[in-house]
This record gives sequence, structure tokens and C-alpha cells, in this order.
Amino acid sequence: MTIYLNACGHGLSDPAVAARMAGHLAREAAVGEARAAVEVVEELDGVRAAAAALIGASVAQTGLASNTSAPWQAVVARVPLTGRRIVVAAHEWGDNVEMLRWMAGQVGARVHVVPAPDALDPAAWAARMDADVAALFCPMVTSVAGIRYPVEGIGALARPDDALFIVDAAQAVGQGVVDAPGIGCDVLVATTRKWLRGPRETGLYWLNERASAVTGLRAGLSDMNAALRLGQGVALRLALDEVPEERLTGRLRGGIALEPLCSDTGAVTLRIPHDRAAVVRAALDADGIFAKWPDPVADEPGSGVTLAEGALLRLSPHAYNTEAEIDRVIAAVGAGLR
Repeated sequence: MTIYLNACGHGLSDPAVAARMAGHLAREAAVGEARAAVEVVEELDGVRAAAAALIGASVAQTGLASNTSAPWQAVVARVPLTGRRIVVAAHEWGDNVEMLRWMAGQVGARVHVVPAPDALDPAAWAARMDADVAALFCPMVTSVAGIRYPVEGIGALARPDDALFIVDAAQAVGQGVVDAPGIGCDVLVATTRKWLRGPRETGLYWLNERASAVTGLRAGLSDMNAALRLGQGVALRLALDEVPEERLTGRLRGGIALEPLCSDTGAVTLRIPHDRAAVVRAALDADGIFAKWPDPVADEPGSGVTLAEGALLRLSPHAYNTEAEIDRVIAAVGAGLR
């Protein structure tokens, strides 16, 4: 039996999510897509409302998308960058950084990365907040180690009137309270397939009035398969009532004789010595344990974290895991380290 520990990548959906999707597909097969769509109009409208409630936002400013990247790219493409400066967190997702560097090169903008650990101090951002700043980018929770960024402190800083603060909350929603307006950001984007346990190809985003004024964009709905959106709605409604799982994460941290890179959130990321990494991987594979071996140079290139001192193993349990499974993981990692 597989033990799945990669909620940071994709959280396994609650059975109710798959059941709702299957039910709608069966209805489409029975009566046709058009009639089946009419029957779920009200339910589909409720998905957007559930997304807004989850991030403490208004429905009008909350949108649904296929992932995190689509709304992020749509916003960034409309930010006036020519000749200006883009301030980016050390732990910003690698694909985002690559896109920003490419765009900056097209219009003569400059990308300024706030290095670690300075990026975790709002004062370091304040020191870089000059009049030429066009946008600020940072994750709410980092991907590799699960570090919780001080987004509220960064959002409270004075910045140019048209400079947008854009937060990637893909690793945050579902792990704790996310109050988009309370952060002080202008744009928040997230997938709903990770800690929220929604179907793949589902996401959400939020734009405040300043973001809409700068970009001309308004929150809305992307063209999404109805079954996916209905499944997303089930996951969102379940998340509104779900208490984040901390017990299993604590059990992992206490049971493995290695200090995690961070203890802020639900990811337990361990530095595995090079001479034991292959053995640990084999031990996990032999016991059917599915985890993630991140590449920080690709995932968070500005962080300065590399694999030079050892491989990284990220274990991220969720509500579908049990204490018995966690104990098996502890035993497998321990056996590989000996």
C-alpha cells in the first residue's frame, strides 16, 4: 500500500470530490452537456463564493482559474515595467523568477532579488522601496522548506501608488488562515490542488481595486470543465470546516534524528547526507512511501540553497495519512540513515 506524503505537490482529494465529479460526468452522459450544465448553474456560482470565503475576500474580487500560474501571468503581463524595478523574494518560485527576468529584459526593467535571510525581514524590503519600484513578489509559504513569509509586514510598508504587491499563496491556502485583504497585498494567487485537496487544474485568485486599476483586469471565471469546478467546490467547502493537520507533522519532526530546515508549516524538509541519500530513497521506495526530493536551484533559485551539502527530502502529510503510516516513514528514513 502506498503511503503518500506529497501534499505540497498535490493533496489527494477527499472521496467526496471524486464522487461529485463522477456524478456530473454520469449526468452529462445521460442527458447531454448542455442540460447537465443548466442543472448545476447555482452550484457552480457557489464555488466562487466558497473560494472568496476561504480567503476572506469579496466574491466580486475573487476569481477561479486552472492553476496558480495563469492568473499570475495575466497580471504580470499588464504591470507597467518599462525602465522600472521589480523586487523579488529570495524564495520566489523559479518559473516566476525566470518569467520576470525575461520580461524585464524586453522592456529595460531590472529584477532585484531580496536575498535570504534578509527577505524574511520587512525592513529589508522597506530599504529597497524606491519610487522606481513597479511590483513586489513573494510567496506566503515557500515550497522547498515551508517557510512562512512575513507577508503582512511587507504589505504594510509604504510603496509607490501603482506598485503592486503580488503574493503566491499556493502553499498557504489549506494550511492555515489566509486573509487576502488583511495581508495588504494587491494580488493573491493559489492552486487548489495542494493543501486544499481539490482536483488538478483548479486554482483561485484575488485582485483588489488597485490591481484592477493598474492592470485593467477584473476577477472572473476561466473556461473550466464543469466537473472539475464542481469538484473544486466540494474541496473548498470541506476546507472551510477543516482544521489543519499538525499532529502528524509533529510526529514526523520528533521521530527522525535530523533537524528539519524549517518548522513553520506542514512540510518536513530534511537534509540527507549524500552518502545516505540513495539508501534512504531505496528504503522509502521499498516501503511504498511517496515523497518529494526537491531541487532548490530550480524551484527557488534566489534562495541560495543548493544540494552541495546533501539531498533534500520533503515529507508533507495530510488528513488522509495515519499515525501508523508516519511511524513506517520514520522507521524507513531511520533505517536508511544508519
